[in-house]
Amino acid sequence: MVPSNLKISICIPQYNRINYLLRSLKIIEAQQYPDIEIVISDDCSTDDTEVKIKELALGYRYPIIYDKNPVNFGYDRNYRKCIEMASGKYVIVIGNDDSLYGDDCIDLLVNFLKANQYPDIGFCNMIEERTGGTLIQRAQSTAILGNGAEVALHHYSCFSFVGGLIYKRETFLKYNTAAYDGSIYAQMYMGVFMIAKGVTLFSINNPLVLKDLLMDGVFRNSYRDRIAKKWKEYKVVDGGLPSVINVLISALSDAGEATQKRIKYIFRRIYSVTYPHWILDYKENGALPEAFGLVAGMNPLRNINYKKLNLHNRILLYILYISVSFFALITPIFIFKKLKTRLYRYFKK
Repeated sequence: MVPSNLKISICIPQYNRINYLLRSLKIIEAQQYPDIEIVISDDCSTDDTEVKIKELALGYRYPIIYDKNPVNFGYDRNYRKCIEMASGKYVIVIGNDDSLYGDDCIDLLVNFLKANQYPDIGFCNMIEERTGGTLIQRAQSTAILGNGAEVALHHYSCFSFVGGLIYKRETFLKYNTAAYDGSIYAQMYMGVFMIAKGVTLFSINNPLVLKDLLMDGVFRNSYRDRIAKKWKEYKVVDGGLPSVINVLISALSDAGEATQKRIKYIFRRIYSVTYPHWILDYKENGALPEAFGLVAGMNPLRNINYKKLNLHNRILLYILYISVSFFALITPIFIFKKLKTRLYRYFKK
């Protein structure tokens, strides 16, 4: 029997940036829901995270479970560890520069879980503070989405951001694995694998997470500060997209669901949606050399999984790659700016 008050663990993989975490915890403290714990796995931070958190815990409204790794385990292991440390029936994971949005968001989550027979894994929408309150709408509805390989593939991109991923903890522990530690996509692998194996996926249309906090009105450094904007900085890059393809194919293979049709779908989705988006994003940010570097890096012949396609599908993919590269490079930025929100919503349907 499930208790009337579900304990919810707010899990935060922590590494440095303590000022963001302190602001996040201050926001979380305003929650109306009573049965919350804060779980912080500190990946051997080099700042004063440990001192500040232990000081805060003495008078904080909710229990804080804190542990510091003896060495830096890396993102994926630390992500999994913060969930392992939790004791709540459910966990919601946020980044250490994210927080919760609205003082009733955990109430909303708990009411949904109770009304829908306690599903296993889910995601929610987010409000992006750094852009003045942009809605990041990865969930199109508040609903049970189902399970199976097709559901997993349709929603895999919703596991790109860790903020707002929600797990029934006992289900997570059942499928918890170190297989993709070091990939930075462990949460995507586990999400796709779990759903393909029959775990029930849900989505929350409400924005429960405040993403990318500002400190003193200033956003932290981002990828935009590192991309090549001058031709002398040109280099071949792949944006991590081949790793995403590998993780998705591996998750389906491990679940016994990697058919030729599904492998083709993975390649087509990456090359027709994600890949052109990044070319246009780089152009929008004045980084044309980075865009050309991505075109070179995403040549399918460089991808170790390309040979898993049959000859017919390899030819079709190469034609798609050439066509998408050309049109993304010549598309004016003003058209991209005008249509990108609508395109994002279309491809999430």
